[in-house]
Amino acid sequence: MSSSPRRAVLVVLSALSLVLTAGAFEPTVARTEPTSQVQLAIGDPAPDNYIPKMGVLFNHPFWSNRGQIATHVKRMIRSTQPGQSIRIASFSVGARSIVDALIGARNRGVSVQVIGDAHLVDPKNDLYSKGFVRLRRTLGRDKTKSSWVNVCSNSCRGNGGNLHSKIFLFSQVGGVSNIVVTGSANLTRMAVVGQWNHARTVSDPAAYSNLMTVFAQMAADQPVTPPNVEYNDALGHSWVFPWPAMDALTDPVMAAMSNVQCTYTDINGVTQRTKIRVNMYTWADERGVWLATRVRQLWDSGCDVAVLTSIMSRNVRDRLTTRSGRGPIPVKKVGVWDELGVLVKYNHAKWLTIQGATFTNPNAAIVVAGSCNFSNLGRYSDEITTTYSSATDVAAYAADFAATWRERYASRLGPLRVGSNVRIVDEPIEFGKGELKYAEND
Repeated sequence: MSSSPRRAVLVVLSALSLVLTAGAFEPTVARTEPTSQVQLAIGDPAPDNYIPKMGVLFNHPFWSNRGQIATHVKRMIRSTQPGQSIRIASFSVGARSIVDALIGARNRGVSVQVIGDAHLVDPKNDLYSKGFVRLRRTLGRDKTKSSWVNVCSNSCRGNGGNLHSKIFLFSQVGGVSNIVVTGSANLTRMAVVGQWNHARTVSDPAAYSNLMTVFAQMAADQPVTPPNVEYNDALGHSWVFPWPAMDALTDPVMAAMSNVQCTYTDINGVTQRTKIRVNMYTWADERGVWLATRVRQLWDSGCDVAVLTSIMSRNVRDRLTTRSGRGPIPVKKVGVWDELGVLVKYNHAKWLTIQGATFTNPNAAIVVAGSCNFSNLGRYSDEITTTYSSATDVAAYAADFAATWRERYASRLGPLRVGSNVRIVDEPIEFGKGELKYAEND
């Protein structure tokens, strides 16, 4: 991808902004990291003593405390002691501080194994990562060794798509064992300065073991049968993709919405509406249409629905914002566009919450979150989607949704301006071109 002077200025300004705000969340580590990480030797103690916090974290690219997710992962890497292990499977890895931390961990005797998508090592790809290439060159590709770095050309466990999951596994950090991190955030600079993201951390032997099994399958880079598996553990009910045969009847997001009771009477005898909040980077394709149809049904049945997105197909938009029924669902498009109309910063989140009632639970608080967009690509890529109940986490997601909704980078997305007899035809969403020149198929 060629660079224009204007884009170069934007990059410099973004980098300066990151330097100025980094001290707000980790001043001492940020100053010492480049020399202290890579020069450590086998047996040296970890340079940090971070005790990881469980729960959800969010990234807002314009907030002074941006980088919470990246700092959380980086400090866990820096706090992993010799003899422990780190496993990472992510669409993109390349931030300098993360790469330095991983090299330092390997140097002091931590087993570090990283799998990325093939675009990271393709110089012809706009998302080519010098940081990832440096990491692979330093740790090597030999899978018989304790530490290595490799890529998958398509999905690691399937035949198409790509490696799109964001799974970070730590055997032990700061006395906390079996740590699992999942969500929407990659380990890149863009994930901090240019994207709205989320991540969740749990400590659980079963969840760790289940995803270590998935990681081992991904490392083999061979199709498995069946590629879609399900687990129940502290993460919740997780579906691991690819899932080529998934349809509207088997879609886990559809399952989560199947039992929603849109209006109910609370303990005080007052009629309430169940709240559904959707925060979705890309919403498109056949899968996007069946999910939009269901969300529309819930809105027309009386649910309190609101949607945040960055990339939405015309068919999906038409279903959500049509004036029929109860009228348009409130939808906002989140992002920053440059003077040429190119999307340069965007909402990368991938979650849905249900707060209110289902037909089996009058106090439902459900989260559906992971790495998978509401699109067909998720059916063929390495993904993870988890459904679980937590009033605390639903409240956290709701607060983050409300904060994003109020930001000046969120603008209303109304009904399409077409005649009543005009059939809506989707234009293909082409990442890397036009408005989406800098947007990732992620």
